[in-house]
Amino acid sequence: MRCVSYTRTTSCKEDGKIPADIIKQQDQHIQEYLKKQGWTLSAKYCDRKKDTEENTAFEELTKDGIDRKFDMVVVDSIDRCSRTISCADDVLVKTFVPAGIHFAVVQDEFISIGKTKEELYEYIKKARYEAVQLKGMREYAIREQLEGLYTVHDEKYGYILSDDRRELLIDEEAAVVVREIFQMVLDGMLLTNIVKILNDSEIESPMVHNARVGHKVWPAYDNKWLFCSVRRILRCTAYAGYWQKTINKKICTLPIAPILEEGIFEKVQEILDKRKKPRKVRTGKRGLFVKKIFDVETGRKISQRNFKTGETVFLFASGTNQLPRDKSTYISFETVIAEVRKAIQREMELAEQIKKKLSAREAESEKYKWLKQYSQRAWAIFEEMEQVEKERIPLYQNYQTGKINEEEYLAGKEEIRDQLRMYDGDFSELMEAVSVIEKTYSNKNEWLGTFKKENLPKELQPEHINKWIEKVLIRDFKEVQVCLSRQEWKKYFPAEWMEE
Repeated sequence: MRCVSYTRTTSCKEDGKIPADIIKQQDQHIQEYLKKQGWTLSAKYCDRKKDTEENTAFEELTKDGIDRKFDMVVVDSIDRCSRTISCADDVLVKTFVPAGIHFAVVQDEFISIGKTKEELYEYIKKARYEAVQLKGMREYAIREQLEGLYTVHDEKYGYILSDDRRELLIDEEAAVVVREIFQMVLDGMLLTNIVKILNDSEIESPMVHNARVGHKVWPAYDNKWLFCSVRRILRCTAYAGYWQKTINKKICTLPIAPILEEGIFEKVQEILDKRKKPRKVRTGKRGLFVKKIFDVETGRKISQRNFKTGETVFLFASGTNQLPRDKSTYISFETVIAEVRKAIQREMELAEQIKKKLSAREAESEKYKWLKQYSQRAWAIFEEMEQVEKERIPLYQNYQTGKINEEEYLAGKEEIRDQLRMYDGDFSELMEAVSVIEKTYSNKNEWLGTFKKENLPKELQPEHINKWIEKVLIRDFKEVQVCLSRQEWKKYFPAEWMEE
């Protein structure tokens, strides 16, 4: 029996070399499998190119199969056979099997020999279902990053993502602005003045610029430079030629094309570090709800005042140390703190209640309901991608038979790529959403961790308020509304859990 193998990777390292271990591992698994079966390998097909011809080997495999140049195709895993399961199904099952050509999948220990149409259908159905599980989607995203692929979220001001997502290219239009900002610091200019110059010159802000030239879809932003934007640029190591990125919970240093000349970044850091002002040591008693207590009607901040009488109240800042005569213009500290303590205590009891729910079987059911929603959305996106992916093979066949010329073929491939790139953002959002769901129904839930049951101290300190309280709203200096922190983590729990 004439056996051939197919291996695949669509990624490469920064230096343009292929990650050898990826192909090597697939080859090793296939060789071991062939030896076990007593088969010999007559040819290899491998896609690992860094150019517009990616997947060429798969297309050649399809053509050679139609021409009956082999009897068996061996792949390491079904997901490595093609970009989508549907495309693999079209070639291996719907094209090769009817023509008398079989296939074997090493990792699944699956051989099409002797299998009925129903068995082949069930195998592909199972493979497709597993492919759209969101856990797998996260693993796929991590694998892409480890193999050197970037996403639209990696685009920084001064850089733009290449069409094949394998590198960040210098965006010279923005790079000029980056160099000017660093030079202004070297010239002794303060950051506030730099911001003013950029705004007065009507230079596109990073958000506006990236929305115009980048791949990521941004909402509409005002063209305004901010102090934090300039500071972020001045501290970004990417401009010096290296970038620290967290991949799979590990910090990796990635090389990147530098925008600045050697040594400039380090000089600017020295200047900025010298400008740091020593922190003022606060004396006296600090207000308990600094920047956290507001008037409902006006949105104005309310201040804590400690009066000579020994009474502590909350009121609008008036610059006086005399207690107002009008009782409606202030609310006592004791009233506010009592409501805050009650709110925190109730939230701890609720968290304890929910924690017990999570240990019960019904929690898995609720978690599954959420994951099912995202899985359905993922499935719909997959199906759209598969329909687009199916266009590759007939496009290549038309090119091989002379129905279309090379220019038309390349244009067709680029159009397919453009369509596939449209779905990247949706996948990122889904992966992020599923990560939140997984954390919500586990001990990593930040709300549960924050409101873990404990005895409240007799006197709450600012660190307690910062931990448990988002803000406190006062209405007519009579009513107190306590807004607790980490509330977004509760929205994924059933409403009846909150009411019990």
